[in-house]
Amino acid sequence: MNFFLGETGLPGKEANPTIPGARILPGAQTLLSRPLGAGGRHLLYPLSEINDLGFFARVSMTMAQDAEWTLRAHPNTHLYLLCLEGSGVLNLGGAAGYAAEQYGFSYGDLLIIPRDVPYRLAGTWEAIVFHARTNAFADGVGGSRFTHPVLDYSGAGPQGGPHAAYLFDPLCSRRMEVPVPLTRVVREENAAAADDLYRRITPRDPQTNDAQARAEELKNPNVVGARVLRRAVDAPDVYNANAGNKQWAYPLTWTDDLAICIGATHNSSSDKDRPFDSHSHPDVEEYKYIISGSGTVTLGEGDPTVAREVYDFTAGDLVILPRGMPHVDAGDYTALYFHTRASAFGKIPGSSRFPHGAYVYTKPPRPTEEERAALNDPGTYVFMDSRETLNVFVPNPIVRIEHNPTGLQHLRPDLFPGRGPDSSDTA
Repeated sequence: MNFFLGETGLPGKEANPTIPGARILPGAQTLLSRPLGAGGRHLLYPLSEINDLGFFARVSMTMAQDAEWTLRAHPNTHLYLLCLEGSGVLNLGGAAGYAAEQYGFSYGDLLIIPRDVPYRLAGTWEAIVFHARTNAFADGVGGSRFTHPVLDYSGAGPQGGPHAAYLFDPLCSRRMEVPVPLTRVVREENAAAADDLYRRITPRDPQTNDAQARAEELKNPNVVGARVLRRAVDAPDVYNANAGNKQWAYPLTWTDDLAICIGATHNSSSDKDRPFDSHSHPDVEEYKYIISGSGTVTLGEGDPTVAREVYDFTAGDLVILPRGMPHVDAGDYTALYFHTRASAFGKIPGSSRFPHGAYVYTKPPRPTEEERAALNDPGTYVFMDSRETLNVFVPNPIVRIEHNPTGLQHLRPDLFPGRGPDSSDTA
């Protein structure tokens, strides 16, 4: 990974030392590990306590290893899995009072494993697997440094509870053993009638066009949200005239811990005629996992309060765009863009319907009227739905930007005599 010099002459994030956190977690330098009972090969990314994600890994699984994946759940957080290669099976429920559901998945499909529901994965596949640090209801997951919660349901029956509970750090290098939150879940005699009522009354967003998957969801009708979004039918390719990308948006819903999850392909041939507008996402980090190819990201473009930073990225890297930091991408690559609904600090920008906010800093030229119409003027603040099909424009929250006129670089000796840094006066 190459670091270009920012305007301060310092490399990388040192140009803006008051904005903490890594900008890129290079895939080639992640830690190889095998977390408890999960089987397979895990490449774990070293997230920190300021990141909005609690866990991120690239996982390779084979049929020979899938028996090692014990029945488990993740309390308070959805687990997301984007299949990059191969195919597999998600077995959901079967313990803690949840009915058994089953879903096949293959390349490009996005699994959404509901919070608290036990599951097992099988098959031969490679995927990125991740979850938020703070869920859609603003509940934190684990602690500040132990952000990957696991309930071990191995050996549990249909109504059985977990026999162990853990909190892991993002690299699964430390395990905090915590009290088991439940022993068993008892289905009362009216449980079937309650399920039928949930099926008829509970509002459901028709996220997926897979009729079989929608029917399978209704086995646990009180668990809202799709379990699998099909790349082939739920996330069609479209042209994003704003970014000059081919993109496909996974249709998320209100209970998702993610605000957006969008795949995109960018061509360097567009960088001259269709450059990105520089924009930021106030209050939340945006993540970009590079599936293939390479490129650069420029931070700080158009914002006089920060210095520019420019980074190379390549396949396997996880790019982390800091909260409120303008960014512009370039290159030849395919990536998954996503961000959480809530930040690590509990801030939930936007609304349930429009959780994806952007503040615009630049308006570059474009060759066609369609593309010019897709760009917004600097100072525009807009919120979008997860599919980026609806825009809500809100007032610009920034009136003006200026440095403190005094500079805060000196002391007034006429007002405070003998109290400078060289003074012996310690009174």
